Amino acid sequence: MYSLDLQHQLFSQLRPGARFGDGERFLSPPPVAWLIAPLTLVGPAAAFFVWLSLSVAALVVAWWLGAPGTGRARYLWLLGAIGWYPVLYSLSLGQPAMLVLLVVIACWRLAEADRPYLAGVVLGLSVLKPQLTIAVPFVLLVSGRWRVTAGWAAMSGVLALASLLVVGMQGVSDYRSLLAEAQSVVNNRFFTWAYVVGPGPVSYAIQVVAIVLGLVAAYANRHASLARLIALGLLTSAVSATYWHLQDFAILVGAAWLFIRDEPPPWQQAWLVVVALTAELAWPLGPLPVLVALAVWFAMLAIPRRRTTDEPRLAAA
Repeated sequence: MYSLDLQHQLFSQLRPGARFGDGERFLSPPPVAWLIAPLTLVGPAAAFFVWLSLSVAALVVAWWLGAPGTGRARYLWLLGAIGWYPVLYSLSLGQPAMLVLLVVIACWRLAEADRPYLAGVVLGLSVLKPQLTIAVPFVLLVSGRWRVTAGWAAMSGVLALASLLVVGMQGVSDYRSLLAEAQSVVNNRFFTWAYVVGPGPVSYAIQVVAIVLGLVAAYANRHASLARLIALGLLTSAVSATYWHLQDFAILVGAAWLFIRDEPPPWQQAWLVVVALTAELAWPLGPLPVLVALAVWFAMLAIPRRRTTDEPRLAAA
């Protein structure tokens, strides 16, 4: 599966004469291949449209489960998501981001329904694109929601073991080589802090600091709502990423829904417009505006909200 030579051969058969660049290499974890393998029966073009239909359906279900508001106003969140460039870009590339978005929102709903272990098992399916949610289980663990993290660890362990059995040690070696090479590709870190400080040790130091700050914030917000904590986990994943593309910002649709559900002050809600615009215009403006906008949003989530005397404190689940 991860043999670069075999991938090149197959690509040449599908698109004779086309360039086989870093964007055409398959780097997704094995569960993605298992999920799309049945679509090979209908051919590449039909497979894409089936996948597109599944992705749009996942977005709609995620909206139904997680979007805030009531009545007709709630539909604006769906229209906004469908019209946002990172989501459209993700859909055009056949990315699994919408499936991961559904996984995150379903995890939140199950945990809110007092089914934390099942919520964690569902969160484990985010292995379809793990960098989008990698910090979420650790934020939940530090905040005291260890049952969700336990379910995530169990599911992730099962999928990791199954993947190892399927691809074998040679497959693991090939995969590690592909990932190591991918880290050296400028485009893969264009929308990370490596764009600002360069791809060297300083960029990795910034990402470590972002993770530490996210975990400290998780503990400081341990009495906050689960919606706020999952949004914090998604933002921590984004600002600390070492491998991130414009289409990956699509996962922040879920973070926005959950953030609004936590009922932040109006001025913080308004900041989401800045995040949306800087991501919408990320190609002409460059990565820096959206990175700064995300850093400000991350700070909003990291600083615990002041509680009024009549506001109930939420116990850790």
